[in-house]
Amino acid sequence: MPTNLVTDQNLLERLNAAARRGVSLQERRRQRVSFVYGNLPKGSAMTKMQVEKELERIDDTEGRR
Repeated sequence: MPTNLVTDQNLLERLNAAARRGVSLQERRRQRVSFVYGNLPKGSAMTKMQVEKELERIDDTEGRR
């Protein structure tokens, strides 16, 4: 069954530009915090700031910072 889907050229150009630019260390850190925070069990009392601090502690322990 044929479709009539058309991708917006402006969107494709912006996606390509973003892919070429890459991700900064700060963006990667924010994504990591967001991922961990978003995957905490429902009802968890841990705050986003606590997640940041714990990830920093882990990085320090493992020599990543």
